[in-house]
Order: sequence, then structure tokens, then C-alpha cells
Amino acid sequence: MVDLPLHESSATLLPGPLAELPTRIAAAGGLAGALATRLEPDPAGLSRAALVEAASAEADRLADIVVRPEHLVLGLVRATGGALARAREVWQLIVAERAYADYLELRPGGGTPVVVLVAGVPGTGKSTLAEGLARRLRAPVFSMDWQMGALRPFGVLRDDNVAPLAETNLTASVARQLHLGLDAVIDATGHRREVRDRWRALVERLGGVFLGVECVCSDEQAQRARVEGRSRGIPGWHATVSWEHVQRMKTLWEPWEAPHLVIDSAVDGPDEALAKVLARYREIAER
Repeated sequence: MVDLPLHESSATLLPGPLAELPTRIAAAGGLAGALATRLEPDPAGLSRAALVEAASAEADRLADIVVRPEHLVLGLVRATGGALARAREVWQLIVAERAYADYLELRPGGGTPVVVLVAGVPGTGKSTLAEGLARRLRAPVFSMDWQMGALRPFGVLRDDNVAPLAETNLTASVARQLHLGLDAVIDATGHRREVRDRWRALVERLGGVFLGVECVCSDEQAQRARVEGRSRGIPGWHATVSWEHVQRMKTLWEPWEAPHLVIDSAVDGPDEALAKVLARYREIAER
């Protein structure tokens, strides 16, 4: 059993009726308050000792040395048999949202940099296109898989944090380029509308122009052959993914309603796809 000491903020919140603890944490505000508000955990039938034990375990899981208010919220969910996996994911998303807000406070670096997001499920040719753009534009390409490959050997990636961590790493990399007034290319699945909108807002807030490119492949047989026949050679990361993973990502793809360019790799080869995106880039850069 893990027995970590309470942080002073948690020690201040614990006294009083346990049934009102979520309300007290929510009223205190901050990230833990946001978590309590979103989860609305119910402490009914829970003892204080059981809560502290569960919260201590959650703090230890997050590599902390004290029990903070957010751990109390997660402990409430854990000790009452709630949807703990979802609660952990919500916490990581809240942390990512806070980090994103900090990047929005940066000042534009001058000029009008262009950030190109090349998105799509595996096997659609997005990485090939992103890398081709990077070479032609002499701009860095920030790849989600390369960044996750660097972190994976350290054991820091978990089911609840891998997506927020990956997206925040990319956000930080792009924000730094924009802060310097420089172009950048993002190579990521980009299946969530919220994340695409955040990157667009960040680029525009920091004085840049956002160019979205959605990569698709209308020939499913060709796409599957690419996925199953490749070895990407990314240190620390998977050589490829299963076709089942690709199909799952297709179901998770949220419609891209904002203006963007669509490239079908079953119709356009790598050179044709690159030419189309470069043409759009030049239109934007010359405005």
C-alpha cells in the first residue's frame, strides 16, 4: 500500500463532510477544480481512510510524492468503482488544455510563417508528403510518431496520456517556430476536430497562416498493402500498425469542416501530391 503525505491544499480541503468534498474542490478552482466539475464524483458510502488510500495510489501512479487535490478527485472515482480510465484521460486532457493556453500567450515572432498540417490515418501517404514538403520548404517537420518514439523507452507513455502528450509536444514545437517567425510542417493523424482547430487558432494567434491537408486513399487494397508491407524505421516506435488499427482510426476520424486541401494518394502520386500542396503554399505565402 502506498502511503503518501497530503499536500497542504488537500489537507485544507479534506475537513468537513465527505459528501461535500467534490463541491469544495470545484469551488477552489484550478485544474483540480476543473476535474471535479467535469467528473462530479459521488463519495456516497466512502470512508475518509479509503479515499486517502486511493488518492495516494493515484498520486504515486503519476509519480508525485504528495497527494494533491486532483489525486483526491481521482481517488474518489477509484475508491467508488467509477470509470477510472476515463477519469484519468479527462485529467490528462485538462493538463493539455492548460499547456495550450500558455502557448497562446506567446508573442508573434514577426513575418507571416506558414504551418502546414498534413493529417490522415496510416497508409494514406501523409508522412511521405510531409517529409517532401519539409525538404522543399527547408522547414522542420514535427512528427507525432518520432516524438513518441523518443519517449517510449522511458516508460512515460500510458493509455490515458499518450494522445494529450503527443499533441502537446507538437503544439510546443510549432509554437516555438511561430515565436521565431518560421514555417513548420506537422505530420500527425489529426483525427480530432478539436485538435485541428486548436492548431489553427494557435497559428493565427501567433501571426501565421494555417494550411490544412487531409490525406486519404480511396483504394483500400493499396492502402492495406502499404501499411502491412512497410517498416518505418523510427527509433523506439512501431515498425508499422495493424490493419485493424487503421480501421479503428477511420471510425475515430471527425469530419474536417474548415477549409483545407484533400489529397487522394490513390489518384495522385507523391510528386503530384507535393506539387498541389506547394502550389497552395505559394498562394498563401504571396498574399
